[in-house]
Amino acid sequence: MALFLADTSAWHRSGQTEARWSSLLEQDALALCAPVTLELLYSARGPADYRALAAALGQLPTLPLDSRAEALAARTQAELAERSQQRGPSPIDLLVAAIAEANGAVLLHYDRHFDQIARVTGQPAEWLARRGSLD
Repeated sequence: MALFLADTSAWHRSGQTEARWSSLLEQDALALCAPVTLELLYSARGPADYRALAAALGQLPTLPLDSRAEALAARTQAELAERSQQRGPSPIDLLVAAIAEANGAVLLHYDRHFDQIARVTGQPAEWLARRGSLD
């Protein structure tokens, strides 16, 4: 099975696709990266919640934000700018997509901006569920 890097948009809707999410976790096919981890921990409701969430997230493999990913994100933003689309995907979206691309992971998301990125990069990206089907 492929390795999936789940964006924050997918994490926030994981409870709505429990069977799929559980399957990815059971198969050790789900990974994190620093930008997603930081966004998820930002939502903690207090110190105890933060510690519990950090411990749970710490069980998953982490893909690195390295110079290769940084260069891919910058290249993608430049290519989007050539299409006058650079203001769509956020800098975090660009970094998450670049980390997935650099590590050969499928980008799992629930955010239309990743479609824009994938059209530029050609990288594998997949909606967690059909667009518009979740909240």
